[in-house]
Amino acid sequence: MKSFTVDAGGPVHIADYGGSGPVMMLLHGLGGSHLNWMSVGPGLARSHRVLAPDLPGFGLTPSQGRAASIGASVRLLESLIHKVAEPPVVLIGNSMGGLIALGLAAARSDLLSGLVLVDPALPSPRRDRFRLDPVALRFLLVFLAPRLGEFFLSRTAGAVGAEGLVRGTLERCTVDMRRVDPQMLAAMIDLERERIKVPRWHESVTEGSRSIVQTLLARGRVERWIAQVTAPTLLMHGTQDRVMKVRASRAAHDLRPDWEYFEFSDAGHVPMMEVPQAFLGVVDDWLVRHAPTGTAPSHDAAALTA
Repeated sequence: MKSFTVDAGGPVHIADYGGSGPVMMLLHGLGGSHLNWMSVGPGLARSHRVLAPDLPGFGLTPSQGRAASIGASVRLLESLIHKVAEPPVVLIGNSMGGLIALGLAAARSDLLSGLVLVDPALPSPRRDRFRLDPVALRFLLVFLAPRLGEFFLSRTAGAVGAEGLVRGTLERCTVDMRRVDPQMLAAMIDLERERIKVPRWHESVTEGSRSIVQTLLARGRVERWIAQVTAPTLLMHGTQDRVMKVRASRAAHDLRPDWEYFEFSDAGHVPMMEVPQAFLGVVDDWLVRHAPTGTAPSHDAAALTA
């Protein structure tokens, strides 16, 4: 994996997983980075040129005063696509990255040949609008309160260190953390160790958290985004996701039955990390049928059933 930096109101680090086809861009979730795609990047590069940017304040991209809100990230993503690709591109987003990808697809579907949403941050069904998940409630109480989120993250980092932060996150986001590739886990810990040395490192996490909650509370806006997407779309979700319940994606599919929908029965919030071969099989099959602009991917049968 190589990497490079582009200027988008400040430096933006982009991991290059290789490939020679049309561009595919991968967007990480809250607190994540380009490393979240290590287990699937090389496989996706068999049919596309695969790029994974780090959003400002995450991974190897410094904040430099840039906002980490959903709206700011949508605008940054549009700029990045013009800087590093010849549209249209395939856009894949996980969690917060899925919400950002949805926002761009609603406004500029002309930039996309395909959209893949992986356990995206979406509102719960209307019938559940007064029933908060424990994770959502924690966001509301901790991250929406002024300075409380920053204090919580700083205190947690001081108590458990970089490795504890990474392992704690993965335990919440997976069914079985042991399925995460050890090399990816080690790389994530090393990166987190450097990241928490940066002054005010936690501000992007807390700002992003607040923006996610505020965006999801504006249910009508997100539902309009869903309605406005014209690019071919694959929506996928792990049924064991404890961070963003699968019922949110099921509700989105009810609004857009023309979107292809797939559930991973044995995965949590990050199926590309937990069940990478199954993830690749679903995405590759969809790409061949709905975004057939690259070389047909070649995966062996054993890998697809792993």
